[in-house]
Amino acid sequence: MIQSITRGRSDVPTLMLFHGCRSNRSAACLLLLAVCFTGLHTTPTLIAQDDSAPAEPLSIKLLEMDLTATAKLFARHDLDDDGALSKSEYERLKWTSEDIRPFDLNRSGDLQQVEVTLKLAAERERAGIVQMDSILADRYTKRYDSNRDGKLQLRELENNTFSDQIESYDRNSDDELSADELIRGLAFERKFRDELGVKGCDQGGAMALINQGDLNGDRQLGGDELGAVDLDSATMKFDRNDNESLSVSELAEYLADRRMRMGMTPSDQLLARNVIRRSDPDGDGLVPANLFRQADPDPDPDLGSPDENGDGLLSLLEIETYLAKQRKLLGFDDESANRASILIARNDSNGDRKLSKAELKASGANRDSPLFPEKLSLIDQDGDAAIDMKELARFIQKTRRP
Repeated sequence: MIQSITRGRSDVPTLMLFHGCRSNRSAACLLLLAVCFTGLHTTPTLIAQDDSAPAEPLSIKLLEMDLTATAKLFARHDLDDDGALSKSEYERLKWTSEDIRPFDLNRSGDLQQVEVTLKLAAERERAGIVQMDSILADRYTKRYDSNRDGKLQLRELENNTFSDQIESYDRNSDDELSADELIRGLAFERKFRDELGVKGCDQGGAMALINQGDLNGDRQLGGDELGAVDLDSATMKFDRNDNESLSVSELAEYLADRRMRMGMTPSDQLLARNVIRRSDPDGDGLVPANLFRQADPDPDPDLGSPDENGDGLLSLLEIETYLAKQRKLLGFDDESANRASILIARNDSNGDRKLSKAELKASGANRDSPLFPEKLSLIDQDGDAAIDMKELARFIQKTRRP
């Protein structure tokens, strides 16, 4: 059986890490089994870490990009093809004995493949890089690398829509971006956007607006181009550099501000856009109201109709307004909903998508957990003696620390 070391959209078979281990029955291979079956996963989190302190190796979360980086490194630097990096081999990478000590788990003086993977993952976590940064870097390289040299010259990126800060990525000022510079630049921008509350849906929406409304080809939206994408002049208050145009980052900030003011989560915004994208054949930005109803077969009567003007058609604004009302009534965001879904999936032994008192007891949760059996009466809002996802998500949201 091949177990997976990652979860989610990009599952990578553990078998990839066994390459080179068949003839090497070392402790590292046994360690690999232990690591793989402890459920390391790909949740994209930024781990604040002191660069001077080495990471605890077995606490590191391995991503697909770590496995890929290990394979590339061994192809180039494992000169004797023995599945490990000896001292002379890792010194070619300018790694010292002190550098490798925290990751030399079997104390052999060499680095096995899994040990190198852990070291590379620790360096990635310290840089705040997540899998999505690598995915986007690959996507942009394929799109803009016109001479197919694996790098991006700044001249190739003159018409890019993904960043207006692209020149700052070029750390060594050689007018081109290596894969490492591109990934690190994307990671830095993502963290900066996170501080502003800008999510991926906002960045993607900004790029779509520019693709739709940019008439003069400058990869921005000027005041005279806003009408083409149904934006008004008030949007220009997000023109932070006062150049009378809105760049990708400025439009993303506007969309994030608008989303948060309306009370939508990223999943709400993506749903609204997907409804328009899939059900608007003539491209006029309107979809039949009944199609949205089919996607929402159990509407809450307190929300009213999403078709506020009664014309049988829904605009993006009408859909977003309806979803914002629905979100307020639900009383929880995407993070709380995801956590509730995970807890129910782990502990729902009879498959009814609810947690009974018996299941709460079986979970072994302590009094600090939302699954502590004595909290059932606090969470159970409909009085059916069980907790469903919405009830649990509301409780998690209410008790979540800011």
